[in-house]
Amino acid sequence: MEKSEKLSLIERFQSSIATAIDFVASAPPDAIDFRPSLAGAWTIRDHAVHLLDADTFAYARLRLAVTQPGNEVLVWNEEAWQERARYESADPLACLQAAQSLRRVVADMAKALADADWEAFHIRHPQRGRMTLVDVFKLYIDHVGFHMGYFSRNLEAYRKAAKKP
Repeated sequence: MEKSEKLSLIERFQSSIATAIDFVASAPPDAIDFRPSLAGAWTIRDHAVHLLDADTFAYARLRLAVTQPGNEVLVWNEEAWQERARYESADPLACLQAAQSLRRVVADMAKALADADWEAFHIRHPQRGRMTLVDVFKLYIDHVGFHMGYFSRNLEAYRKAAKKP
């Protein structure tokens, strides 16, 4: 991968969380805790806190790939975290801003390594196998977009429910 491609990937990783921050900052406060009438549905707050949890794993995985290439990483149980980590008590905006800070730290590290051979930097994921730095970056870029679909779905359901008599 060329240096310019690496820098573009890093920028996408670093900036992708901004969409979630803007969404939560502008959403009606009651919409944040609205739970759609769908089995297993999470609130926008739940999704925001989950993004921070996921980004703590991204932070560790990306830094581990660089500092200790080839190490196996932990697989975490997202549902257990959502059920047991008291997501309802967390400030969703603060969580997303913390995720943004973690992404900035990782981006700074990756920019400093933009001239290096990134194939040398990898982790072993028990379910996904060998994951290079590029693989991990792409996974977490796409992760925000995936959850933004739920943010939008929940806001739309909230608005529909608010219109009912």
